[in-house]
Amino acid sequence: MRKTKVRILKPAQLKKSRPGTNTYIRRLEYLIEASKQLNTTFDLEKLLGIILNLALRNLDAERGTIYLIDEERRELWSKVLKGARLVEIRLPIGTGISGYVAKTGKTVLISDASKDKRFYSGIDKKSGFQTKTMLCMPMRNRSKKIIGVFQIINKKQGQFSEEDKLFLAAFSDHAALAIENARLHLASLEKERVERELSIAAEIQQRLLPEQLPAIKQYDVAAAAFPCRTIGGDFYDVVELDDHRFAIVMADVSGKGIPASLLVSTLHASFRAYIQAQTDLAALVTRLNKVVYDNTTPDKFITFFIMILDVHSHTVNYVNAGHNSPFLFRGNNGKIEELAASGLPLGMIGDSEYTASTLQLEAHDVVVLYTDGVTEAMDKSQNQYGEDRFRHCISSSLESAAVALKDKILVDVREFVGLEPASDDLTLLVAKRMN
Repeated sequence: MRKTKVRILKPAQLKKSRPGTNTYIRRLEYLIEASKQLNTTFDLEKLLGIILNLALRNLDAERGTIYLIDEERRELWSKVLKGARLVEIRLPIGTGISGYVAKTGKTVLISDASKDKRFYSGIDKKSGFQTKTMLCMPMRNRSKKIIGVFQIINKKQGQFSEEDKLFLAAFSDHAALAIENARLHLASLEKERVERELSIAAEIQQRLLPEQLPAIKQYDVAAAAFPCRTIGGDFYDVVELDDHRFAIVMADVSGKGIPASLLVSTLHASFRAYIQAQTDLAALVTRLNKVVYDNTTPDKFITFFIMILDVHSHTVNYVNAGHNSPFLFRGNNGKIEELAASGLPLGMIGDSEYTASTLQLEAHDVVVLYTDGVTEAMDKSQNQYGEDRFRHCISSSLESAAVALKDKILVDVREFVGLEPASDDLTLLVAKRMN
């Protein structure tokens, strides 16, 4: 963090208010000592207390307030004592004398606040304090942007002077830099906290994906998932239902990041809870749709594909709830079939209905499930990888093992994208009947 530097009041400045030599030396020494105290903490609340206490002691004032600007809400905020309790006060920029100073950047020196039309008495009513004299000055950072306002109230003897203004202006530089440093430190700590939480969330989400795919007799299966952020909204699973049936699932949650990952967790838990007991696929997806609908906001939904593979009969029973149509590549003639959607994505309509379909797998047939992070991957010219290139890549390697085919697709996507960052989560699963 950057340390504050002492701003020395120039003799020419001090002559304007004709201070004595002893006053100049005393305040110069005070600024040097204050700069040391301002570097003792990064706790913003403690720092504001130190800043205010230093200002009040040197200006011989009864009370004061340091307002900081809330840029998002366009308000000034501070905490003031009401009895023994701290009360947060907020007022729009432009309201009252502090609001006027924040808006205009002008310093205000008042001998009788009650006679000033800009004075906002609501603060006194909340705090129970009576304002008489006032010195109100903007606080600027190194870029000269106003970040807050000094409001010093009630000089114990006489009125606030030009000399007081000069001192507060010099002290304000130190205070503003200390506040900026405290905010940067707080932002750094918050960033570290978020990164730790994201790391934990990513680890938890990773555990939702199969650590190892179950062995499926006469079939070769491989999968991969790459979130475009620390955590993502894609999901796949392979579950052994009995000695000859396997459930294979792929889903894509709308959006990215933490909200999407939470919805993935909901889907995973519900799917795992219902799949063993529910033999009717259409009924299962209907039930999952209701769970997602009841636990999400209207802007969230999940595209979802599930198929039950029977290795005895080599049949696939499937439901596609608005997901990218998986491709079935016929090994005997090279034809490509799409396992098209038969219903809306999960969570869009509470009473949505779904229809299951069945197909027969022959020797060397290949089924490829994917999310739109594959086909919508973009190069530097914003061109998409696309379904045509995707199908061609698969067709040229149908004789390969599932893991080799999966890897070839990933390499082809990376070559197309180049150095461009991923714009969406990418998930891919390849299932091939061996004989």
